[in-house]
Amino acid sequence: MERLAKGLKLENEELEKLKSEVNGMEHDLMQRRLRRVSCTTSIPTPDEMTRLRSMNRQLQINVDCTQKEIDLLQSRGIGNFDPKAMSNFYDNIEPGPVVPPKPCKKDHQSSSKQAVRSQPRDEDFEGAPWNCDSCTFLNHPALNRCEQCEMPRYA
Repeated sequence: MERLAKGLKLENEELEKLKSEVNGMEHDLMQRRLRRVSCTTSIPTPDEMTRLRSMNRQLQINVDCTQKEIDLLQSRGIGNFDPKAMSNFYDNIEPGPVVPPKPCKKDHQSSSKQAVRSQPRDEDFEGAPWNCDSCTFLNHPALNRCEQCEMPRYA
């Protein structure tokens, strides 16, 4: 009986040794797989694929719209079409209508006094609007910074 117990003990030790070797091999295999996956691009999930398809469609729509705008501008006879120049607003701005001269004070005074008396203006309570020293925008009197360029009122 002792001999059988001793043999069983040896077999169990051998089994444990083989199990540890198998575990070590499985660990090495997992490490190699992780290194291989991290080296290559991972496969996107279905949600990521849907998001990427949506972004791709939107980009394609933007490209198509831009191409149609270019075709339209070229068909209008703009021979020297330059997209970079189109992005600069001030180079392509058309002069606006001429501002009519202010009416004479004598004619305008009687009608304007009635309108002023019936509706008090904000300026009467807060002061006159002010022009920005930097961009010349006409700002509301209550503002201490320019609405357009955010420069301080008194620079």
